[in-house]
Amino acid sequence: MNLIKQSEESISRLRSILSNLPPGINLLDAISSIKEPVVLSIIKEYISGSGKVAYLGPEGTFSHEVALMLLNGTMIPVKGIDDIVKGVYSGQFNYGVVPFENNLAGIVGDTIDALIKWNVGVKASVEYRVSLCLVVNNEVNSISEIKEIYSHPHAIEESKEFLSRLSITIRQTSSTAEALNMVIGHRERAAVASRLGARLRGLKAITCGIEDKPSFTKFLILQRDVGNIGDRSLIIFSVPNRPGSLYSALKPFAEAELNLTMIYSRPNKMGPWEYDFILEVECSLSEAKCLNAINELREHSAYVRILGSYRYLTIQGYDDS
Repeated sequence: MNLIKQSEESISRLRSILSNLPPGINLLDAISSIKEPVVLSIIKEYISGSGKVAYLGPEGTFSHEVALMLLNGTMIPVKGIDDIVKGVYSGQFNYGVVPFENNLAGIVGDTIDALIKWNVGVKASVEYRVSLCLVVNNEVNSISEIKEIYSHPHAIEESKEFLSRLSITIRQTSSTAEALNMVIGHRERAAVASRLGARLRGLKAITCGIEDKPSFTKFLILQRDVGNIGDRSLIIFSVPNRPGSLYSALKPFAEAELNLTMIYSRPNKMGPWEYDFILEVECSLSEAKCLNAINELREHSAYVRILGSYRYLTIQGYDDS
């Protein structure tokens, strides 16, 4: 009981501190090391500003989960990644939440293409532990009652070991959202999906964490402005198609002892065998050595576009239990 009382007092003090912060403060800058969902939910209450938040829909996706955990405002599901990024660029949305990279499946090509196409900034990068659940109707009490399991092929693959032990018929769907809809009103059916998706449809997760290996997805929170303070910076550039050009472009970062946390290439439309590169580096645009390296990068590049510096956050999956 003493521990519960101390926790309640700590939460009360946290609310008091947050309520007296100066208006307009960006609280995303203050939570990069916070992993406890209850603390994140309290801090989110005081994140200044509101508006339209676009996420990759439909409701209950992992993009939706990230948006709910970290942003306030009107949540708007959008069907395509390009439409989200374009909407942020045009001012239709204040923020956009899109998947960026998965530790098992790799980069999300549609996100890279949209970032190259539309000039937006990055507010935060979120490393999110994806937890898959076996979802059923509320009246189901045991897995033994299930005869069919529905889900997207990727979710089925990620939970293959768990599913193989059940000896139940597996059926593929176009999305985990469709799988959840297939379960509604059918006691003998289950879906592999998210806990939030289950809750939004009046279903329940009978067990979670059924993925075979830990699965982490990075999400980007996008905005129109380009920030210059954070843990990492994101840069898009292209180099001439000649020997040593990429080496020369990246050499300044090595000489400055700046860690490159990601680099990917995508074919561009300037000509055959021409490429755009997207680079994430552990530095802030407010640091001289970061700016110097980028300035040297410009000398060896056909073009350079900076998406800004931002906080890198690590959070756990949604849990409403």
